[in-house]
Amino acid sequence: MAAFSATARNLQRGRPVYLGGVRRTVEQARPDQDQWILKLSGLAGRTAAESFRGELVEAADNDVLRDDDESYFVHELIGLRVVTEDGRDLGTVVEVITTGANDVYVAAGEGGEVLVPAIGEVVQRIDVSAGVIAITPLPGMLDETR
Repeated sequence: MAAFSATARNLQRGRPVYLGGVRRTVEQARPDQDQWILKLSGLAGRTAAESFRGELVEAADNDVLRDDDESYFVHELIGLRVVTEDGRDLGTVVEVITTGANDVYVAAGEGGEVLVPAIGEVVQRIDVSAGVIAITPLPGMLDETR
């Protein structure tokens, strides 16, 4: 099960979601400022729905409509090998840190941990099916003494 950013595509009528671990179907959805107002199956009226205010709405990975072929879930990054464009193996992703500006991938390998900012200047390609993230390190990003 994965949390997803709400988009109109994923909240279309008939789409399956989970609320409080119970599978429900989206009956209606509409954006309201920076939130969504949902009508889900199995909730009879506003009073029943109020008890779930602020709860996380989840969907199974295969039920989420991805925006494009290059979309991925954060949990799919864990375990991917991080390599430089010139072939240096930096280890595998063991954690993804969410910051205010951009995510940071923590790669652990024989040389220790490397923090990889998830920005276009550094991350050249993410290939989930091949299990690789190719990067171009920023100056000073890698410990060159090892």
